[in-house]
Amino acid sequence: MDAARERGRIEVETMIQQKLLPTLVLVSLLVAGNGGPVSTQTASPSAALTDYVNPFVGTAGRDMDNTSPGAALPFGMMQWSPETLLGFVKHDGSYFYGDDSIRQFSLNHLSGPGCPIMGDVPIMPFLGEMEKTPTTDEKSFALKFSQCNKEASPGYYSVGFDNGVKTQLTVLTRSGIGRFTFPAPPRAGIFFNAGRNGTGVFTASVDITGDREVSGNVSTGHFCVVSEDAYTVYFAAEFSGPFVDFGTWSEWDVSKGQRTVRGPGTGGFVQFGTTKDLVVEMKIALSYVSAAKARQNLESEIPGWDFDAVREAAHNHWNRDLGRIETSGGTDEQKRVFYTALYHALLHPNIFNDVDGQYTGFDDQLHMARGFNVYTNYSGWDIYRCEMRLLALLFPKETSDMVTSLVLDELQGGGLPLWPVANHEACQTVGNPRPPMIADAYAFGARDFDHKAALAAMLRDATVPGAKSNFCPEWDDLNSYLKYGFVGPETVRWLGRRAGPSHTLGFTTTDFTIAQFAHNLGDDSVHETFMKRAQFWRNTFDTETGYVEPRLKDGTFIKVDPAYPRYKIDGEEATYVEGNAAQYSWMVPYNMRGLIDAMGGDAKVVDRLDKFFTELSAGEDKPYFWIGNEPVFAVPWAYDLAGAPWGAQSATRRVELELFTAQPDGEPGDDDLGATSARYVFAALGGYPAIPGVGGLALNSPLFPTATIHLSNGKTIKIVSEDAAAENPYLQSLEVNGQPSEKTWISFETLTQGATLRFKLGSTPNKNWGTKPQDAPPSFHQVTEAGDK
Repeated sequence: MDAARERGRIEVETMIQQKLLPTLVLVSLLVAGNGGPVSTQTASPSAALTDYVNPFVGTAGRDMDNTSPGAALPFGMMQWSPETLLGFVKHDGSYFYGDDSIRQFSLNHLSGPGCPIMGDVPIMPFLGEMEKTPTTDEKSFALKFSQCNKEASPGYYSVGFDNGVKTQLTVLTRSGIGRFTFPAPPRAGIFFNAGRNGTGVFTASVDITGDREVSGNVSTGHFCVVSEDAYTVYFAAEFSGPFVDFGTWSEWDVSKGQRTVRGPGTGGFVQFGTTKDLVVEMKIALSYVSAAKARQNLESEIPGWDFDAVREAAHNHWNRDLGRIETSGGTDEQKRVFYTALYHALLHPNIFNDVDGQYTGFDDQLHMARGFNVYTNYSGWDIYRCEMRLLALLFPKETSDMVTSLVLDELQGGGLPLWPVANHEACQTVGNPRPPMIADAYAFGARDFDHKAALAAMLRDATVPGAKSNFCPEWDDLNSYLKYGFVGPETVRWLGRRAGPSHTLGFTTTDFTIAQFAHNLGDDSVHETFMKRAQFWRNTFDTETGYVEPRLKDGTFIKVDPAYPRYKIDGEEATYVEGNAAQYSWMVPYNMRGLIDAMGGDAKVVDRLDKFFTELSAGEDKPYFWIGNEPVFAVPWAYDLAGAPWGAQSATRRVELELFTAQPDGEPGDDDLGATSARYVFAALGGYPAIPGVGGLALNSPLFPTATIHLSNGKTIKIVSEDAAAENPYLQSLEVNGQPSEKTWISFETLTQGATLRFKLGSTPNKNWGTKPQDAPPSFHQVTEAGDK
C-alpha cells in the first residue's frame, strides 16, 4: 500500500471512529475512488459547496446532446441519470429540462458531447403487467412528472412521478443504489431495457438469477455515426427483497417466466407485490470486463443496504473535491455558476478498470492496472484547450493516470486515440489533440507517468503516417502536412467535406507541445525539429487578406468569406471545422506575437479584437467570437500580447456575466465533457492557461474577492481582489507575493511554490498597467526556412 493510500486509510478510519461515515462505505472510499482517497485537504466544515451546484445547468435551451443531471462521482464509471421523452425524439440519451416525461434511467452518460452516445442499460419502474415491450412501445412506459417533484445534487437524483412512483438514485465510482417507492395497487415492477440505448445496440443480454439478481451486457457504439467504436459494458444488479415474477422480451414478444434472453431489442423485468408504499432498493454496478466483475465491483463498493450512507459518501466526496478551490465573497449566483462549472469539469475522463485493476484494452484483450487507474472518454479536440490543465493543477495523481492510460491505448491500439470512448476510437474532430493533452498535463504538474514512453508515442503520432489507433480515416492528412508544410483541402475530408486550415492549425499546435515536452525532458533535437514545424501556421496565413485560408498544393490561396465556414473547390463544398476564417485565424496561441505582427501590429490587432468581440456567442456564420466552440477559447488573452490587457479583462467579464447563469439554459453551447466549464473556472479565477504545453496563466481579472486553490503538495494559491464586483472588471494594480508586478503572465513555478496574488480592481481601465512588451505572456517565435515555405 503506497503512502497516499495509507494516509487515506487512516483518514477514513478516523472519520468512522468519529461516526462521520457509516462503516459500510469504508471499502468504497479505499478502493472505489480515483486511486484511493484523493486528499486530506477539505473545505471548511461550514462550507457545503455541493449546495452551490445545479446539475440541471446545461439541460435546456438547445437541440444538441445536453448535460446529464443524474447521480455521478468525479471521474466515475457510472452516471445514473434520467432521460426524457423529448430527449428520445431529439437526441437519444438526452435529458431536456422542459420535458415532463422520463422514459428511463440509464447507467452511463457523457456530458454535453454534441452527439448521442451511451445511455446504456436503461432501467425504469412500472406499474401493472408487462403486456407490451419497452423496445417497441417505449412511449407508453414513459412516466410524467411535475418539475416541482424532482431534485438533483452532486451524487444524487430524485423524482416523484404523477402516478405515485418515486425514484431516488445515488452512486459511488462503479456502482449505485436506487430506492423505488410504489403505491398500491397495481403490481410494482422494474425493467431492464438492455437492447435500447442512445445510439443503437448491436446485441445485448439479460439473465435473471434466483429471486434477487439480474445481470447482462450491452454491445454498442456509433458515436457521431462512427460504427467502428464498438464496446461492451456489463452490469450486475441485486434487489433488497425477493421479486415474485419475472420475464424477458425480444422486440414485440413478451415471455413471462423466462430467465434469459439474447440479441438486439431485448430486455428483462421483475415484479413485486402490491403492498402500499412498497419500497424496493436495488444495487447495481458496471464493468467493461464481465458481469462477474460487475458483481465484484458491487460487492466491494456497496456491501450493505444503506442508501443514505452511500448518498452521504457521494456528498462528502464531491464536497472534498470541489473544495480544492474555495471562494469567498461574491453573490450566491456567482458561486452557483462557478461550482456548477467546476462540477461539470470533474465528470470526465472516467475510470475504466474494475476494483481489482482489470480492464479491457484497446486491443480487446484483458489487462491489469497495478498501482494506477485506467481512464477513458477523452473529448480530445475540446479538453486539451484548458481542461487537462485544470485537472493537472487540481488532481495531478489522477491526471498522471490519465496520461498513462493514453500511452497504454497507443501501445494496445496502434496509435494515441483521438477521441476514445470506452476502449475504442470514436474518430471525432480533426488535427492531433493527443500530444497536447500529455504536454499540458506535464506542464501543470501531473508528471507521475513514463515520460520517455509518452514522448515516443507522441513522436510516432506526429511522424508516421498510418500510425493510427483503430484506423481513423481522417488521420491520412499527415502525409500532406509533412510534404507541403500545410494540409491541402484536396487531400483531406471531414464529415464528407474537404477541409484544410483547421487541420493545419491543429497539427502546428501539436508540434509546439511536442517541442515543449521534449525540451522539458532535455531532448534538444526533438525540440528543435518540432519548433520549426510549429511555425508552419505561416503557410496557411494569407498575408494579403490577414486570414488563415485554405491553400492548394501549388501554393495558391483560396479566398474565402471570413464570416462563413464553407467554401468551394472545383465546385465541391469544403469547410472549416466548426468555425470560420475570422475565428480560426487567432489559433496560434503559442506564437501570438508572430501572429500580431503578421496581422499588422498592436494597434490594428486591438481594433480587430474590439470588432471580434462585438458578439460573444455568434455561431460559425458570423465573423465574431463564439464561446460555444473551442478554437476561440484563448482569444481574449491576445489583448495581453497586444499591449491592451484591459481588453482581456472586459471581454472575459462580459462572457462570465452575459453567457453563463445557474439556470438550466445557463451554458452557451456543448460542454464537451467539461471543456467549456473548465474555461469558465479559469477565467473566473483571473487567469487562463493560454499557451498549450506551457505552464502558466495569462491574466484577466478575478470575479471573487477571495479564492484559494489547494494544491496536492500542500501549498496554496491565494487570489485576493480588492473591490471585486461584477461592475469592476478592470485591473488597476497587482502584487505577487507582496511585490508590485506589471506582468500579465504568472508562471506555473511561481504558482506551485505557493503564491499570493493581490489584485486591485476598478470600473475603468488602467491603460498604463501591463502594456509594455516585457509585461506580456511569452510568445515562441522561431522563423526558419522550413517554416516560411
